[in-house]
Amino acid sequence: MKLVAVSIVKNEADVIEPFVRHARAWTDHHLVFDHDSTDGTREILGRLLAEGLPLTVFTDDALGNLQQARSNHLTRLAVTDWGADWIFPLDADEFLTGPGRPALEKCLAGFSGTGPATLPLLNYYPTPRDNPAETNPVVRLTHCKPGNARKIIVPAALAADPGAAAGKGSHAIYRGDRALPEQLLPAPFQLAHFSLRSPGQQAMRIALAELQKLSRGRAHEGLDVHYRLSFQLLAENPELFFETSLHRAENLRTAPLDYLGGPLRFTAAATESHRIIRALLPYLEKLASSHGQLMDRIGAPVMPMETGSPLRRLSAEDLTASTYAGRDDAFSGYRIVGGLGPNEGPVPEAYLPNFHWGQAPATELLVESPAPRQARLAIEALTYAERQDVAVELNGTVVHRHVFQRVNQRERIVCALPLRAGENHLVLRYAGFLQTAIDPRQLAVIYLSLRIA
Repeated sequence: MKLVAVSIVKNEADVIEPFVRHARAWTDHHLVFDHDSTDGTREILGRLLAEGLPLTVFTDDALGNLQQARSNHLTRLAVTDWGADWIFPLDADEFLTGPGRPALEKCLAGFSGTGPATLPLLNYYPTPRDNPAETNPVVRLTHCKPGNARKIIVPAALAADPGAAAGKGSHAIYRGDRALPEQLLPAPFQLAHFSLRSPGQQAMRIALAELQKLSRGRAHEGLDVHYRLSFQLLAENPELFFETSLHRAENLRTAPLDYLGGPLRFTAAATESHRIIRALLPYLEKLASSHGQLMDRIGAPVMPMETGSPLRRLSAEDLTASTYAGRDDAFSGYRIVGGLGPNEGPVPEAYLPNFHWGQAPATELLVESPAPRQARLAIEALTYAERQDVAVELNGTVVHRHVFQRVNQRERIVCALPLRAGENHLVLRYAGFLQTAIDPRQLAVIYLSLRIA
């Protein structure tokens, strides 16, 4: 039985060598598409190729988000040019684990070619207990928990079928809009997933992903929305970002990967800051150059220094902290009546520091004031509900309304509150909410800070 792996990679210098070497223990050949890596990934692939590993490397000059199209193309090539019986679409952070290749072949031989085989994911996370001296991240990270997703293994008949194609992320194969039935490999087989290898690696990945999305304009609206909050946190409070990125080891299972790739020869023990700079600066240079060329094309005027805009004076409020998320005083100035859940988090997977859920239909608060005076409501919040609208009501009167522009983006709600003497009733009323079988609460808004001063 011939097994072939196919992968789309970009800026994976810390993990590409152990990934290719480990995959070699399970497959006969590896087709890798490198999407313009700048962090040393290409050089490592070149050395692995020169070493004689069964590896073929591709690239192209397209700029769009074509990852799945490229993966499907390589999957077909694996059949037509390399004679594969089964194809493994693997990301560079995914490592097959189980009782060995003979047992894997025996399982696959018993499956039909009419649907994909599937592997459950086992997610590994960085913790404070990791050994920082270990260069190989799949040896360094030993704490994990089961994931909710599965990855497919594609039989040759489906790979060659022009009417069938894997969906985004290679979690299922579709014919039209119908997912084909899957065949789950038995429990010993899993796909160890090392997407969060270190805070620095995540910072690089998030920065590049969000900058690429923003630079491509409306064509990429709605894609990769999950990076937005983590990008904002990284930009405005990197200390909290790095703190939030680490998981508590006691909440995870200890299960070191049975790594089959042998020692590393080409992966440098570079500092994370060096790797981040090497990956980011070439892209930022391209981005800045293309922006300058665009400005030249549209004939943007050059403004002399002496005719610049007048100076603007900043108030004390303008100079306050850019974010209160994660601070001890993030939630202050009121008593909760209802509709505001308990403190939750942090949640490293979502890059959420401590937060409270605002629950539909409304969050109700009481604000005490010894005399009539002007107060200021300042909120940092995000939502997962499309077109979420929050009305701020004070003592029965709407004083402000905020419409969220984008899901998973932290937005600020700031407004004046003319308080009366005594007790004031503040209501945050929601237009929408999410509710699932897993969490039956009517979840409207995530509050990262909610302050009345």
